Amino acid sequence: QRNKHSHFSHFSIFAFAKINLRQYLDKHFVCLLSSLGMALRLQAGRIVKIGEVLSEGESLEGKAVRTVGKLVSYDIASCKAVISSDGLTLTVDTRLLEPFGFKLHSLVQFIGEIDLEVNKVPQLVARVARCVDGLDLRLYNEALVMWRQFLEMQKEGMEQHEEN
Repeated sequence: QRNKHSHFSHFSIFAFAKINLRQYLDKHFVCLLSSLGMALRLQAGRIVKIGEVLSEGESLEGKAVRTVGKLVSYDIASCKAVISSDGLTLTVDTRLLEPFGFKLHSLVQFIGEIDLEVNKVPQLVARVARCVDGLDLRLYNEALVMWRQFLEMQKEGMEQHEEN
């Protein structure tokens, strides 16, 4: 005769083991990273346009960037998406984002690191993606210009302060 609580106790044991395993892995993974001297510091990414990625590709290699574009194609077999903006296209490696659930022609913002393909063409290895349909790109680009002007004025102010 089966104990009517045996199913519950198996579930409790499984849940308890799962929680303990998670705590064990969290603790030891952090210790492993610390012992190897590795720090997991992800950058938010410098906001860039697709044209800037293409023109500054080699200088951006390995650096975190954030860019926006319309999703024009996606190949599930290769985990590659192509986004476009201002008539230019950029390949996005989506392996870290699978399953990739964005619709074609959606406006998508990606954050990731620039990697140079064999032929020195930059591609974005994305680690974050979000749909930004409805974003007014004209206003976004104006705000980007103003943001860069602000940062430049702030930098000049710091340099003048250091000279005094």
